[in-house]
Amino acid sequence: MRKELTEKHSFVNDSIFQVKKVVLTGNRMFKNLVHPPKKFKDKGLLLNEPIIAFSESDLWNPFDNIDNWILTAGKIENLRISAKKINGLEVKAHEVFSFWKHIGNPNFGQGYVVGREIREGCIVPTIAGGLCQLSNALYDAALHANFDIVERHKHTKVIKGSLAEKDRDATVKWNYLDLRFKSSFDFRIEVELTSDKLIVAFKSREKNTSPDGRKDILLQSNKLNDCYSCGNAACFKHPDRTSLKQEMATTTFILDEKWPEYDKYVSEIASKSDHFIVPMRKSRWIRTDRYSWNSAHPDKTKTTPFHGVYRALKLRFHPKNKNNAFELSLQLDKKIAKAASKLIPLDSTHVVISQNLLPFVYETDALGGRTFDVLMTRLPFEKLHERLDFAFEQHQESPTLNDFRASQEWIELENKALTRARKIITPHAEMAAIFQNKVEKLEWHISKTENGPLNGTKLLFPASAVGRKGAYEMKRLAKELQLDLVIAGRSIEQENFWEDVPIEKFTGNFQDIGLVVYPTFVENQPRQLLKALSKGIPVVTTTASGLEPSERVDIVETTNFEQLKEVVQRRIEWKITNFIATRK
Repeated sequence: MRKELTEKHSFVNDSIFQVKKVVLTGNRMFKNLVHPPKKFKDKGLLLNEPIIAFSESDLWNPFDNIDNWILTAGKIENLRISAKKINGLEVKAHEVFSFWKHIGNPNFGQGYVVGREIREGCIVPTIAGGLCQLSNALYDAALHANFDIVERHKHTKVIKGSLAEKDRDATVKWNYLDLRFKSSFDFRIEVELTSDKLIVAFKSREKNTSPDGRKDILLQSNKLNDCYSCGNAACFKHPDRTSLKQEMATTTFILDEKWPEYDKYVSEIASKSDHFIVPMRKSRWIRTDRYSWNSAHPDKTKTTPFHGVYRALKLRFHPKNKNNAFELSLQLDKKIAKAASKLIPLDSTHVVISQNLLPFVYETDALGGRTFDVLMTRLPFEKLHERLDFAFEQHQESPTLNDFRASQEWIELENKALTRARKIITPHAEMAAIFQNKVEKLEWHISKTENGPLNGTKLLFPASAVGRKGAYEMKRLAKELQLDLVIAGRSIEQENFWEDVPIEKFTGNFQDIGLVVYPTFVENQPRQLLKALSKGIPVVTTTASGLEPSERVDIVETTNFEQLKEVVQRRIEWKITNFIATRK
């Protein structure tokens, strides 16, 4: 037996194989020159049509051992790259789809890594190994759709659990073993990698006849209510088909601005073998501590310094009188996210990612074949737009409430990613309520300070005078209650916004502050409120601030002005009574 195997894998046999490959590749190149296959594009014409056929297969092999598991990880990386080349193609009726025409030569300059390939009956490591899983899925879906198979080749070895066991496989080898098929009607190909599945779906507005003669096998996409097409892997009904845990698998943390709550969380769950990606590190030239995560291991941390510095400078010098600063920040986040996605190590099967980078990393398909958790840094785009639209209905004179807008494409990307996420992590009460079925709620970080005598009498509005921060409500409140305000922010809705309301600038010293009032529509991290609470100063704010009611925190409904006025009045009266009592 050993002699037979030695002979089979001898240098001579391998040389013969290489010669055959050159000859067959040259022959196919000549045929393609004479009859070139057509290349198709994503025209978006069939995007909303129903699914007529689909195929799904497991990404991770539960029969892997520690030694060959890394080849499966390499295969999945190759599928991430190749899936982007196929996803969205719209093929015309009677035109032939060619696998290699769209994938191209995988051997040079496309980023493919070592995966596993079946060669002459054996599984061997090779660059771009594993693309057969995609060709298998395409062939399987084509059979379900009753397409005409123009070219297909079977594997010489059957992998346990693969489509080859059902004779629904199609091996490919650049470029002489191709997969080609066609249909009598236009169709669209969509490819997706979930955390544990490769899913290929064909869409069309036409109906088809199945191979067994049954008519109308059209599958409406909204009727695909199985746990995998739903996409919410965190649901308790979702079957766990992930592979066995491997000792060499790691987590990658893709982090942006440091929050103390998230820094503590990451330090509690990260292991010494995990990886970290941040925009930049503090250095002689970069003085900021904004990205200095205490939880990140220095020897396991990578950066995207060019894009990080570029974003900082671009936002720093963006004209303050210009709108769309939010849109600009999203575009800059996208550059950092794309750079970060290329730095995720092959052995990372799980990712923890800051939300502002999430939709753009998701767009690169780098999260395919991986589970991921999200550190929330703001409301989801869709909820944010709803909140701003609601605020604009109340204050249509506002010049700023049309800011903070994302494109529909980015909204859809973020929604998909948040649905796919395993866990949503946040200290923000309002955000936690949105994702209550899969949220991990953290506690806000409140610094421990020694409270001195609380003799402050001034009222602080801890934000800029813009519509989304509740400036109009604050202005009305100050007029009706004849309040003197201390204003923390520098931006303002328009000149002379405060008119005859007496105001002074906040110096950062809470010693003179007796009450903080913040009727905001949008607040991601209420740091000024937390500072006030650490000093024992009471706070009146809305549900949008992310805080929960307590002895020193009054929460009112957003835009419920009468409730706000009543609570503030009661707090002021209590403050006056308490002040008089302490003077006696």
